[in-house]
Amino acid sequence: MIARGARIGMLFLAASACIWAQGETVSARLTGTVLDAAEAAVPGARVTLSGPDVGFARQWLTGADGQYVFASIPPGRYQLKVEKQGFKTYLNRNIVMAVGQSSALHPTLEVGALSQVIEVTANAPLLNVGNANIGWEVSTSQLTELPLNLRNVFSLTLLSSSVNNGHEYQGFT
Repeated sequence: MIARGARIGMLFLAASACIWAQGETVSARLTGTVLDAAEAAVPGARVTLSGPDVGFARQWLTGADGQYVFASIPPGRYQLKVEKQGFKTYLNRNIVMAVGQSSALHPTLEVGALSQVIEVTANAPLLNVGNANIGWEVSTSQLTELPLNLRNVFSLTLLSSSVNNGHEYQGFT
């Protein structure tokens, strides 16, 4: 009876570890520093990150260092809006966050009325400068339309270019 309880406990422990590991890689993180034209930090700026496609909206008030942090962001397309009295409103509608991505974006505010808007229409893609982790999503159409070898869901991980299956023949003798 004790051996059976130990097995059940080990199974529960293994399952919870798998669930925890999955929870670590399903979101993204966006950080940055709000700067003025002289590249000084802007304290007290209201930074709003919203993604209507994913039903996400969050606000942050920058501290004395002008920094903001949005953690646990679901993957998707977002817009970043920065407002501060005495400055033009900054608006960037072209932010795409992927699974496991950790990026920095440093908006620069220009002196002007709050009703004036600086809209960023094109920018370089956000780079993950914090680590070399690569995240990847399996779409619904891939799940339903791709054949699975022996109905093994883990075979879908091999669709990512960053996955190496050491059990398959790699061409070496």
